[in-house]
Amino acid sequence: MSTTETPLAGQRLVVFAPDIPWPANRGGRADVWRRIQALRSQGAAVLLVHLYEAGGPLSPTPADWAHVKHHVDAHECFPMKRGRALTLRRLLNARRVPWHAATRVPEPVDEARIRAAVQAFAPTAMWLEGPWFGELACKFADAFAVPLAYRSHNVEHRYLLGQARAAKRLRDQLAWRLTCVGLAGYEHMLMRRADAVFDISIDDMAFWQGRGIQGAHWLPPLPEMAMAATALAPVPGDIVFSGNLRTPNNLLGLRWLVGEVMPRVWQQAPEARLRVVGSSPSAELRDELARLARVDTDFDVPSVQPFVLGARVLANPVFVGSGVQLKTLDMLSTDAPIVTRAQGLRGLPAELRSLLRVADDADAFAQALIEARAAADPWLQGRAGFRRQFSAAGIAQTVGAALAACRPSSGIGHS
Repeated sequence: MSTTETPLAGQRLVVFAPDIPWPANRGGRADVWRRIQALRSQGAAVLLVHLYEAGGPLSPTPADWAHVKHHVDAHECFPMKRGRALTLRRLLNARRVPWHAATRVPEPVDEARIRAAVQAFAPTAMWLEGPWFGELACKFADAFAVPLAYRSHNVEHRYLLGQARAAKRLRDQLAWRLTCVGLAGYEHMLMRRADAVFDISIDDMAFWQGRGIQGAHWLPPLPEMAMAATALAPVPGDIVFSGNLRTPNNLLGLRWLVGEVMPRVWQQAPEARLRVVGSSPSAELRDELARLARVDTDFDVPSVQPFVLGARVLANPVFVGSGVQLKTLDMLSTDAPIVTRAQGLRGLPAELRSLLRVADDADAFAQALIEARAAADPWLQGRAGFRRQFSAAGIAQTVGAALAACRPSSGIGHS
């Protein structure tokens, strides 16, 4: 496709992502990665800036680095820095710069290198994925006199507080709560500062509008199949759950599914099996699931799409969170029946409710799974309409129109 035919022709976006977005093996990463590819497919050039872990299991592999660099136009990053002095300084300053944003303030030598790369890139806009790179994105928007676009993934302070409440251990509860310090005001400041706000969720957009943020645009996530059909063969499964296995909300939902729902399913359908597909499980969770004879596990797979495509029934038991659950959109891109709790539809148009089976208590959820296993899903025609709505072209039209209406930023005139 010629870039002259697209709404984003000529746009040169510096995208600030919280961490390296590949491998896209959990919802937040997948949302960022798919959007980058969609923007580029519609004519935009992208310079990606991100943080990364320099060691341990979350450290990118050589293949990860190669994949990222192949799929963006330019790339800059710096490693996570830790230390007692840094921790103390970040905590003392948390009311002005919240914890996760403070970890993404680069050292002067890294900032100078990134600034030089941005200058050579000749950007037309800064694109901030969530609040975490807020300090650098605002500084560069002013320095290069270009608009600042803010992409809201969640009402982050409410989302992180929900994670704190869902965490099992006191230490984890305290850690999640510390990340909330100063965050509500910081999010609000960034939205007021931005020249364009793109919200993942209709519900979240209404929340911020009630707090004075006007002119936001709904920008839904992209299902994986909106970008490209998988070249991998579907992996057959019975009842399939997929998700990041580190966040408390996913763990709480999974344990509810395993402990409350599946025993009810097995009473009526003892042959039923649950397949859990997820990233970064703890040793405790691995052992917990390994003890269950009718539960199969696939951890840290390159892509969950073959498992989702091969499912007989897709289950979403998560009931804590905000924003939009990307897994819901990926599920709607398949032909399998879907059973979800009401939280799975949060932030999406009300008409999508008719395309899924919604059940919030264990008895109803189990019964919906049993019925879904026994019959083909009757709502495939409606899903075809959904797939047309959630497309790269649709994203490009929204972004292109909003950016075209922005005036160059000079740091003047922002609240």
